[in-house]
Amino acid sequence: MNGELLHVWPQTWVEIWSKLKKARNAPKDLYIELIRQLVPAPIEPEVPAAPPAAAFNENGELIDPEYLRIRDAYHQSHAEFDQRRMSRENALSGDDTQAYFKNALTSVTTEEDAVAFLEKAYGTLETFDEEAELKAKFRELVLDFLSKFSLRYELRDEFSLNPTIAGVFVKMLAEVKRLTAGDDHINELLAEFDDAFADLKIARTPARMKTCLQKQYNLLEAIGATYPGVEAETLGAMCDQLDWPHATIKEVGKKLYGFGSNYPGLRHGGRRRAALRPLDMKDFVSISLMLAAFTPYVIAELEPDRCYTG
Repeated sequence: MNGELLHVWPQTWVEIWSKLKKARNAPKDLYIELIRQLVPAPIEPEVPAAPPAAAFNENGELIDPEYLRIRDAYHQSHAEFDQRRMSRENALSGDDTQAYFKNALTSVTTEEDAVAFLEKAYGTLETFDEEAELKAKFRELVLDFLSKFSLRYELRDEFSLNPTIAGVFVKMLAEVKRLTAGDDHINELLAEFDDAFADLKIARTPARMKTCLQKQYNLLEAIGATYPGVEAETLGAMCDQLDWPHATIKEVGKKLYGFGSNYPGLRHGGRRRAALRPLDMKDFVSISLMLAAFTPYVIAELEPDRCYTG
């Protein structure tokens, strides 16, 4: 599970909407009002421009193949519009309302739309006399849903779905995998890192921690090497060619590289005296997260807003 609402959106029917309708104080027209407020009315297709005279024969019949195609496409789209409009009007009048609302949920196709749908639904409940009870029940159902599916959101203020810090990290790593999917070299290094990370379940020894961090350093450098204008091959040298908001952040990147190069047995043999003590899980978690936090600086195609909003 990647923590995104959209991936489990179909489950909202059973876990949220059906249960809300079955609540003790749920009004009979609950779905009707949700449709009215949340499901946009179909938009009538625009009438195409009139064909030029040359598109007709001497009897006034349309013969131009392209304009015939445009006309037929318009008639088809208008017939579909009429059908959608009738279905919506029937649902608003109480005919097959539940089925219509359930089907309308499938029109939510982005993470941002899914979040907006839930937030707007909460606001819609204020139109009912049972507002307080309905809002409390809806909030309870959504909280249970977030917990059950380990989603990357927390419910704040009156009803605002906000991404968690952990969720932003998860989304960022998913975006990195998506953006580098076509690079065989990066995919190979990513697989090696995933394997090394999985090996920690067997035993969280200093040796396995160092191996995993080594694979993460390699992966970060391989991604950084694809950044436009970067010609360096090591993370430390790359720091002089990347874009930073402040010199201190650049120095942090260099210090991280220095740790990887100087800590004995991590990326080089080194000298034993360079280590103040053996690595433990506290060190591994901290350093691995710091390396992950630098990922947005080394991948040009990453859209940071997508990591937050989905």
